[in-house]
Amino acid sequence: MLISSNRKKELNLFNKKYKLNFKNLELLNQAFLHTSYIFEEKLGRIESYERLEFLGDAVLKLSVSNLLYNSYPNSMEGKLTEKRAVIVSDKTIAEFAKTLGLDDLILVGKCEGEIKKESILACSFEALLGAIYLEKGYKKAESFLLSNFRDEILKIDYINPKAKLQELTQKYNHNLPEYIVMEEKGPAHDKTFVVGVYYEDKFIEKGEAKSKKEAEFEAAKKAYNKLKEIYKED
Repeated sequence: MLISSNRKKELNLFNKKYKLNFKNLELLNQAFLHTSYIFEEKLGRIESYERLEFLGDAVLKLSVSNLLYNSYPNSMEGKLTEKRAVIVSDKTIAEFAKTLGLDDLILVGKCEGEIKKESILACSFEALLGAIYLEKGYKKAESFLLSNFRDEILKIDYINPKAKLQELTQKYNHNLPEYIVMEEKGPAHDKTFVVGVYYEDKFIEKGEAKSKKEAEFEAAKKAYNKLKEIYKED
């Protein structure tokens, strides 16, 4: 793909600001290309960020797992899994992407609108980690993540949203929330799950993520906030 001089300038500024030292600017650029942009611009065989996202998702989870394992030596596997699910959720990672200014670098088609969706921001962040991994190796990708977000990761509210939702519902009724997979999207090696949370046989909210557990957490957080308003909880 021919990269315009203005685009090269943007990429080089990002490259320099975060000391990434990318030699392959096309690889860095790929991390910010949404499929809708490639389709609308008729770029043919140019790849979007999706394959890089697949790699970056693995880098993200391993890096976060290492950090949590070493930071919480007394936590059991279940608690560490819950903490990791909150950290790698689209909501959290999208905020990281905004901090880096990725919302100004991501190229999307007009059908996606001017404002970048939370899921697109999160996917592009993971794609960036994947690109760093390919260019510089795992240690550089992990270092990039932790040098920029280690403190934020360790400060994140790790309260299990499913537990919070259950506590709220049991306060008013003994029925428990139920989580149902509504949809599975994407190829077998890179699925996205859409999970709905139901309460008293009524749909409340849904969550979308790369694993069922993370999607359940997303659904639980949204449902908790919605029911909290209905029950007028502080």
